[in-house]
Amino acid sequence: MKKVNWSIGIPFSVILSVVGSLPILLHFSTDEVNLFARSISYNLIITLLCWFICHQVLESNRFNFSKERTLYFVFCTSITIILAFLLNFLFTAVVGVSIRPIMDPGGMRYTLLILFRGLMLGALISFVVNYLDVLKEKQRSALVIEQLKQKQLEANLSSLKEQMSPHFLFNSLNSLISVIKRDSPGAVNFVIRLAEVYRYLLQHREHQTVSLKEELDFIDAYIFLLKVRFKQNIRVTVNITEPYIQTRIPPLTLQLLLENAVKHNVVSKTQPLDIEIGIENQMIVVSNQIQPKVSLETSHGFGLGSMEEQYWLLAQKEILIKEDNKRFKVLLPILI
Repeated sequence: MKKVNWSIGIPFSVILSVVGSLPILLHFSTDEVNLFARSISYNLIITLLCWFICHQVLESNRFNFSKERTLYFVFCTSITIILAFLLNFLFTAVVGVSIRPIMDPGGMRYTLLILFRGLMLGALISFVVNYLDVLKEKQRSALVIEQLKQKQLEANLSSLKEQMSPHFLFNSLNSLISVIKRDSPGAVNFVIRLAEVYRYLLQHREHQTVSLKEELDFIDAYIFLLKVRFKQNIRVTVNITEPYIQTRIPPLTLQLLLENAVKHNVVSKTQPLDIEIGIENQMIVVSNQIQPKVSLETSHGFGLGSMEEQYWLLAQKEILIKEDNKRFKVLLPILI
């Protein structure tokens, strides 16, 4: 059962008690100080009791008042009216004082006064308690929705990484086959570097982001694999300044862009491929000259599409793709 919100209930009850006793001040005199104090005491006691009861009724396991709001208001107001008469009886018959000594406690006007006070307090307090409960439910629902979104985000990112891993392995094995055919010693170094690459993949497969420095260190090993395969026909220049080196990036992002550049462009002695990694307009940019292959390799639908989805899931940011002066550019938002 939820705890009663006394941090709001007590100040609210005090203010309501004072306001409810203000009419006495219209005819206030030094002889009526006790009357004013008795009126505030009466209002404070009944308001605090009603605040507690309204909370308990709303959270009752026996009655589903949290859904039947109209029945809840009627029930709470009825209890408040009963409390008003009961408390008045205790003040007059037991304690021996009356909150309205100028009125006959047995008269109709006095009875209507008690009835009206109970009715107004019951309606007001039950409304306030109900309103606070609705706010809490909305906050609780919003928190649950946010938690579900976070779990969905993690599941989607995990799915994307599972997609990239087989794709990367497929292309790496193709590269290894090519190297083995023409350069067995080079194949040994290729396997060693490939092991380093997969060590990085295994270490960061559960991470949503890594530092740009970690990604660049990993890219060094991947560039070695490319150079073993393409010799001097591929050149990769990295120009990342110190302020950006500790920013974040989804793991394997730069590797995928290098892989796409090799996959879709001619890499030969007559047409070497230049790839640059740097900063442009406060974004990480990977660019290469456009020299498309006549016959493209089969695409499996990963690459840029997966990358765009990753950035949107992580930070609701979009990557930019440009073609400038016969160069293909991919600009990646910086993640802090």
